Amino acid sequence: MDRHFLSDTGQLMQILDSINLHEEIKLEEMPEYRLYISQLEEFFDKKLGRSASDEEERKTISKTMIQNYIKDGLLMPPEGKCYNRNHVILLTLIYNLKSILSIKDIRKLLSPILNDIDNEDSLTDIQYLYNTYLRLNEAALTGFSASLAESFERIKSQPKMEEKSDCEWEHIMLLLLVATLISEANARKKLAEHIIDKYFSGDGCKEES
Repeated sequence: MDRHFLSDTGQLMQILDSINLHEEIKLEEMPEYRLYISQLEEFFDKKLGRSASDEEERKTISKTMIQNYIKDGLLMPPEGKCYNRNHVILLTLIYNLKSILSIKDIRKLLSPILNDIDNEDSLTDIQYLYNTYLRLNEAALTGFSASLAESFERIKSQPKMEEKSDCEWEHIMLLLLVATLISEANARKKLAEHIIDKYFSGDGCKEES
């Protein structure tokens, strides 16, 4: 059998480890001092990596993106020309969310924070929210590893099509694995979008009389 293909769960876990799902920017890694926009770009390029291309649109977080986020209401304007740690936190969250959600949905999701951004307590809330997100995300990814291994074992246990060679059958198993991953991702995306539409499209929290 061609060992280029996955033959056991251990190999799949090695791939999962190699793509660094657990690498998030910790709060203590974010500068406490204020940054100019060029320093913000440099910080995110260093922490999140960037494409081999030097084109503007290939940057993880670019000047144009930041300006568009401010214009779209996803990010508060800088203080003068400088950005603080809360800008960095929001940009990190936006970066993580935009691979799945539309800008419109991200704006809705972040609106409870952004609507009260001038409140000093809200700044503390952003940092609390981000630290809690990191802890929950770490636990979720650990659970994902176990779930992925279980799914792969279930796929491998399916009856083999006798007319297929070992190589062809491994391709089929990988196709089924990818299709399963995409199906799960779509289900989670639909649930996230439904929650945003149902609970983040109004005027926020109102006290009952």
